[in-house]
Amino acid sequence: DRRKLAAIRQHRESEAQAYFSAHADDWDELRRLHSSDEAVEAELARALGPEPLGRLLDIGTGTGRMAELFAERAERIVALDKSLAMLRVARAKLQHLPTERVELVQGDFGALPFAAASFDSVLFHQVLHFAQMPGAALAEAARVLRPGGRIAIVDFAAHQREELRNRHAHARLGFDDAQMMGLLSDAGFDPAAPTALEDGELVVKIWIAPRRVDDRKAAS
Repeated sequence: DRRKLAAIRQHRESEAQAYFSAHADDWDELRRLHSSDEAVEAELARALGPEPLGRLLDIGTGTGRMAELFAERAERIVALDKSLAMLRVARAKLQHLPTERVELVQGDFGALPFAAASFDSVLFHQVLHFAQMPGAALAEAARVLRPGGRIAIVDFAAHQREELRNRHAHARLGFDDAQMMGLLSDAGFDPAAPTALEDGELVVKIWIAPRRVDDRKAAS
């Protein structure tokens, strides 16, 4: 059984490495435009504060890095992605974590496959700029989040790098503060002013917002 488990893990890691190799140039090109991953992760952890994250939904988990980063602070993590290829990568990265703590789910952020008020925290890490209708994605996040639970969004400030639409399939060229505040408020959140990481051509912003306790629209 141990040999079989080791073989399965090796196969997962090989699949993940093949996917990384095929996309490394694209990812490296985008990373060069903004703050380092380490700086963004540190600022996100600081913005979330020390309190436990409870049941955490990582929407658009990609490689599973956010689930790995916050595994110790969450009671349980559901890592969701639309891409089966990315879920294979995430599974390889997260296979050292207990299966009862982490669940990988295929799904779309526009129609989350979860009941209302299923989570204490929801995270969009560099995901919302792929949404054709970000308001609808945020409304879905509010629906599955318990009243008083928090959403965290990491994304680009508004920019003019038009080539990212074709080269990286970005539907939105970032978000300005007024736009994001309006989207969050309309979805049932009480947004605070964002933090910004400005040491790159693309500014990365972090928005944290609790879901309004008395918001009936978000719960419907």
